[in-house]
This record gives sequence, structure tokens and C-alpha cells, in this order.
Amino acid sequence: MAVYKFKVYFEEFEDIYRVIEIKSTQTFLDFHHAILESLKFDSKHMASFYMSTDAWKKGQEITLEDMSENSDNPIPIMAKSKLNQFVNDPHQKIMYVYDFIECWAFMIELVNISTTENPKITYPTCSKSVGLAPKQYDKVQRFGVVDDNEFDEITKNYLNRSEEIPGEISDDEADEFGLFDNGEGGEEGEAEETSGFTEELE
Repeated sequence: MAVYKFKVYFEEFEDIYRVIEIKSTQTFLDFHHAILESLKFDSKHMASFYMSTDAWKKGQEITLEDMSENSDNPIPIMAKSKLNQFVNDPHQKIMYVYDFIECWAFMIELVNISTTENPKITYPTCSKSVGLAPKQYDKVQRFGVVDDNEFDEITKNYLNRSEEIPGEISDDEADEFGLFDNGEGGEEGEAEETSGFTEELE
């Protein structure tokens, strides 16, 4: 029985990848779970595989659940789709999308086909892991923004610090923050600006 060896890597982080070995007769559902397990992702969301060309052009979709709108042309589902039914190229490329809200996108390449399986291994298996996978729900790491929980913590810290600020501000502090005029163009400058504004109104 043939064993496929796939390299699975993030579309956004090409240097982070996993090598998954899986029997050719196992299903895309098995492959789906193996990928998520290798990344320590949960399995709460929808997903799809897309058989692809060498140029990563999406072809046949294979979905986690039945999403067919036309009974005459059903979309294959993972649980009923074996890998050897769709892999027809020794360098097959596949795209995999998990969680259509967060939209984790992966590129998958077939890198080796073995004609024998290792009896000591339970397939599918992650035989190589390179790089630390980003946290599944970590918006800060992915997009450089502060998530709601962190924002709340920052706000809380700011409020705590603000309680320590004295009620009165010293002359030196006021000068530091530009609250006092530095002596150049003080009241006269203000008068000129006010006069100009009045003229505009007239």
C-alpha cells in the first residue's frame, strides 16, 4: 500500500511547515485532522481542500460537510473521499483552507510516494515539524493589532496610573506639556488670531 508524504506550510509563513505521512487509501478527513493536530489547532471550524495545478490554481473542492446546492453535481466530502481518488500527479499540489472567518490558508505539496508502509507507525503521522505555529486566535501575532482582552488590560493599567496623578500640576510640569506660553508671541499672538477670526465672521 502506498504512503504519501506531504509538505504542509502556511501561505503567510512559508518557513513554518509540517511533513505529514498518510496512506493513499485514507481519507481527506484523516488528512484534515492530522494537519490540525500537528499545528495544535482545534477542529471547531469548517474547512475545504482544493486540488490544484502546478500554478496553484484551485480545482476540485472537497469539503468537510456536504455543501452541495445541486444534487446532480455534488461536491465531494472529506469523509467519503480517499486521497488516491484525487491525487493523480507525483508532485500533486493541494490548497487547504481552515476556518473561513480567520481564513487560515495552507499550501500542500506531495514530496514523496513510498510503496511500503512502516508497521510501527500509525498513519497519518507528522514525521517532521519545522517552526512554531502561530496561535490560532492570536490577532496580535498575525496582524499587529491589539485584541479586545489586551486593550481592556491596557485601559485598566492606564486608569490605575491616572489615579496616582496629583490633582494639581506644577509649573514645571505644565511648561513641559506646553500648557504655558514660552514668552514669545503670547497674548499678542492670541489677540491677532482672535482678531482675524472676528474679521472672517464679519
